[in-house]
Amino acid sequence: MTESLCIDTSVMMKYLCPDEQTLEAIALIANALTQQVRLVAPSFAWAEVGSVLRKKVRAKLLTSVEANQLYTAYISLPIDYIDTEILRLNAWQLAEQYGMPTLYDAVFLACAKAESANFWTADDAMLNLLSSRPSYVYRLGE
Repeated sequence: MTESLCIDTSVMMKYLCPDEQTLEAIALIANALTQQVRLVAPSFAWAEVGSVLRKKVRAKLLTSVEANQLYTAYISLPIDYIDTEILRLNAWQLAEQYGMPTLYDAVFLACAKAESANFWTADDAMLNLLSSRPSYVYRLGE
């Protein structure tokens, strides 16, 4: 079976944004692209990435032109966007299980689980909620 990765928005921003870039995020995604690893994400991930970029424009951390270039680079990535009923149900169950205040992080977890993908995040707040971290969850930099 081909390896799959589910990349959290926290990692994707470290890949895309000059003010946040880390070598780990660049290496992770560049390697996935080179090795033709399947990238998966919840169906709303493009909107989440776009929203973070828009906030950076408003905060004057990026120009509108820079944000547009980064968004264009993001949407050109070969990501399979996933949206199924079982994903929605599993996300709710995971949010309940881990006491997550919103569904966003739970949907990424459910997506990775449903697609047998390794989930990569840089979101320490989310990781702290995972009382026992599932074997498919990885923290960027570990």
